[in-house]
Amino acid sequence: MTRFCQVATLVLMMSGMPIAQAPDELIARLQQKYEALESFSADFEQMFQGGGVQLRESGIVKMKKPGKMYWEYQQPTPKFFIADGKKSYFYLPQDKQVIVSDLDLENASTPLLFLVGRGKIQEDFQVELEEVEKPLQAENVLVRLTPKRPQGGYSYLMLEIDPSTYLIYRLIVIEPIGNRNEYIMKNIRENIRISDQQFRFKLPKDVEVLSQ
Repeated sequence: MTRFCQVATLVLMMSGMPIAQAPDELIARLQQKYEALESFSADFEQMFQGGGVQLRESGIVKMKKPGKMYWEYQQPTPKFFIADGKKSYFYLPQDKQVIVSDLDLENASTPLLFLVGRGKIQEDFQVELEEVEKPLQAENVLVRLTPKRPQGGYSYLMLEIDPSTYLIYRLIVIEPIGNRNEYIMKNIRENIRISDQQFRFKLPKDVEVLSQ
């Protein structure tokens, strides 16, 4: 899975419902929630497991429609993922390197799309209640999303949804080779004012630029 997919899959997590609510209805309400959401910020934790490696990272994330993202990893190693709606920039200060990629929101199929005003979950995924994994919060609901069209970056996703707000609390990404990326969102703030300048990457001096 590319660094972009790992971040993009994150991104970010929210919802709410009574337990008796069918998963399709829950996802429909989740979709409505995010279609009405113009921006948000949150603190996040990311946990990776795979190939005998375990890694925990944390930082802050900000998103704004259409297609703008800002991920700042603060611990244990600073790094940044910034998207301005057309291009994405993955900046590694320690390596003095930035990876620049085109951001194709029209043709991509990731759970990130509905967060930034694109994509339909029920059109892209088969939705069902998760029967093996349990939610971290007992009152939350955990659903599994299996892509209707095969995706190279992941086999399926799990969303843990807060039934009182329709916000995503946790996102789990399972890769074809068994790697697991888990994201937890805290201190979510909805529809806040975020300047477009936040999503404009300024190239530092003496940094190597790589294009994908």
